[in-house]
Amino acid sequence: MKCIGCGTLLQNTDPTLDGYTPNLDNKLCQRCFKIKHYGENITNIKPILNEDIITNINKQKGFVIFLLDFLNIYKEIIAAYQKIKLPKMIVITKSDLIPKNIKKDILVNNIKRYYKINEDIIFTSSKHKENLNVLKNIITVKEKVYFLGFTNSGKSSLINILSNSNLTISKRANTTLDFIKIKTEEGIIFDSPGFVPKNFLDNMLPKSIIRPVTYQLKNKYELKLNDNYLCSDIDNNLVLYLTNEIRVDKRVKKMNLPTEINVNDNTDLIIKGLGFILIKKGSLIKTDFTANLLETRPTIIGGKHE
Repeated sequence: MKCIGCGTLLQNTDPTLDGYTPNLDNKLCQRCFKIKHYGENITNIKPILNEDIITNINKQKGFVIFLLDFLNIYKEIIAAYQKIKLPKMIVITKSDLIPKNIKKDILVNNIKRYYKINEDIIFTSSKHKENLNVLKNIITVKEKVYFLGFTNSGKSSLINILSNSNLTISKRANTTLDFIKIKTEEGIIFDSPGFVPKNFLDNMLPKSIIRPVTYQLKNKYELKLNDNYLCSDIDNNLVLYLTNEIRVDKRVKKMNLPTEINVNDNTDLIIKGLGFILIKKGSLIKTDFTANLLETRPTIIGGKHE
């Protein structure tokens, strides 16, 4: 028997291994039970490799729904999507958290253009049930559908609503440990282990609609984002599209910041795991975020694309 929460095989012999339960009549392993009922953040014993997930998927037959979080779209995530050989599409989850000023058609066109995506992209919201009927129709037509996504993309939450399942939901990476087959009225769906980025700031999920904040930042000032700093070498306008849990302060520069990155006009500076900052003017940005957490792209929310 497999745990209905994470998909790993249940066993009652070794508490130090995944799948342990003191009673094999239980439907949940001890790890999932503690996550669900006590809110504990428990990391699994053996990390699941992204390449192993892709290799496994590419051996199957069916259709892939690949979930993206609006705040965390960057090259590593798109590269994983591009390696999937099955017919596929992208679903941007948690659309209820996307700021109202963002036009979704422009967002889709810019994502397709910059990341060279040919397949369909739609939005969904587990909270507002946006496009759930569209997804159910896809399951009906395709009959066998795999749900894939990076950690914190909202995969298990969406599947629970589509199928009335009881998958374990957690902010931690690798909550789902194996493929979980779920029969629905429309067809068969599979929850898959989540991909984990090589470098990202974990456990920074937004809890409410993202409210972009604009800072007219003089070059003598810096922004403090939680415990990190960022500044521009010229007077600049910065629009923050970050999880609302980030504490932002503006203060006079007091330190030398080690990481430097040149940006053009209307550039998104991505901070993996936190979101992105739209930088209006081409400039030299300095920060103490490590370089492997940063990435740039022409803004996907409008700007020069409009």
